[in-house]
Amino acid sequence: MVLENLEPHHVWEIFEKILAATPRESKHEEKVRRAVRDWVSRVAEERGINLEVLEDSTGNILIRVPATHGMESAPTLMLQGHLDMVCETDRSDGFDFANQPIPVKVDGEWVIADGTTLGADNGIGVAMALAVLVDEDVTHGPLEILLTVDEETGLTGAFGLDTDRLEPKSRLMLNLDSEDLGVITIGSAGGGEVELERDVRVEAPETGGEGLVFLRVSVAGLRGGHSGAEIHLHRANANVIIARLLSAVMTEHEVFLSSWNGGSKHNAITREATAIVAVRRNRLVQVRDILDEERRAILEYYEQEVGGAPLEPSIKINFVETDNAPTLSREESETIVRTINAIPHGPRTFSAQIPDLVETSCNLAIVRTEEGKMSVIVSARSNIDAELEAFRRSLADIGRLGGWSATLDQAYPGWAPDPEAPLLKFVRKKYEESLGHEVRVEAVHAGLECGIIGARIPGIQMVSIGPTIKNPHTPDERVKIADVQVFYEFLKLVLRDIAAVHV
Repeated sequence: MVLENLEPHHVWEIFEKILAATPRESKHEEKVRRAVRDWVSRVAEERGINLEVLEDSTGNILIRVPATHGMESAPTLMLQGHLDMVCETDRSDGFDFANQPIPVKVDGEWVIADGTTLGADNGIGVAMALAVLVDEDVTHGPLEILLTVDEETGLTGAFGLDTDRLEPKSRLMLNLDSEDLGVITIGSAGGGEVELERDVRVEAPETGGEGLVFLRVSVAGLRGGHSGAEIHLHRANANVIIARLLSAVMTEHEVFLSSWNGGSKHNAITREATAIVAVRRNRLVQVRDILDEERRAILEYYEQEVGGAPLEPSIKINFVETDNAPTLSREESETIVRTINAIPHGPRTFSAQIPDLVETSCNLAIVRTEEGKMSVIVSARSNIDAELEAFRRSLADIGRLGGWSATLDQAYPGWAPDPEAPLLKFVRKKYEESLGHEVRVEAVHAGLECGIIGARIPGIQMVSIGPTIKNPHTPDERVKIADVQVFYEFLKLVLRDIAAVHV
């Protein structure tokens, strides 16, 4: 076991042996659900406790845990997290997330993965919830541990939560999916996707390609990141850069698009994208001049330093000649590029009430070329539901003006803050006692399951908390070792004293 010397031992053991060792990509949680069920069954048998495990048709798991001695009259508390993880790698040979365990390693004061996402989002929160079942130093009232599926690609588990089947008793909930020690989240953004599609017809290169030269235009090495929590950090989006480059060429020269592929996750800022295009051979020098000029301007912008580091320290923009391929017509190529170039990316508005909080934003997440079809997925978020829907309609209108069909998926609701909730006041007091200093209470622009779960369980009080995790959804993801121990000790205090909360 790589993490065997880390504390709290139970947390790291569960994280490594169950969660990191078991494939759990979003929408493919079958193995990890089985691993959790089997582990809970073993714990119940070994410790002689009655642990009830329920599962709904979506795959969400609810574990009912009886109170420890003397805590039977405490209110039932739910510990909630999600089982799935974002799977991204920067390994040149790729990584088989469906079969290989996450290669965890210790890097100084952090736990990281070797060339892949770590899955601390939300594996470390799940590990803490499960550790309560085997840690004999923990005292607690009646507990419910709710583990949802497919949070990362559409909050499917929360949407499909079958409260008739699971019958949750809790009216208090700790969501363990936040990523900053000393911060309590009490509100989050809603969100939804807009998918643009169009049928396309490719043609053989003109006169066998004799009059055209083909270029592979690629962007790589970007930092990426979470398209909600990190959308304001001036990080580059590879699809946006491809659109900028091709649009610049199109202002003066013909461009024939063959393919464009970039991004794979709606909630990750796109790190890599590639377009194959053709231009007139007798205009190649001028085209290269335009691309070089745009590249210089882009690189100069992202060389700006913030906190002593460039915005994009490893950005790479390349255009090299490549093999001939079938192309779209010039007219259709222009329509596609100009439509995508018109789609906004990044923060749109900031909150008038909460300083520095992004209110509405979008992420140009995915551009995909398939046989006979092109598609674009834009992920929009807003802390105000009405603004979200208005913004999504405007994104759809951009696509329709360019001749695309537009589909708006089911949006998930935001989570409205309640700064006077008794659970918040209690958790804040315990957190400050544990840390020895004031904590921050905030709303975030990321989407959390709390808004949906709150709609499914009316009246439930919720806060979202967690240890420090950096760069989620990227191969640079890391979780701070010391903060995991500090947070777990705080969690034990909350469980011990939860009877003080008025429900």
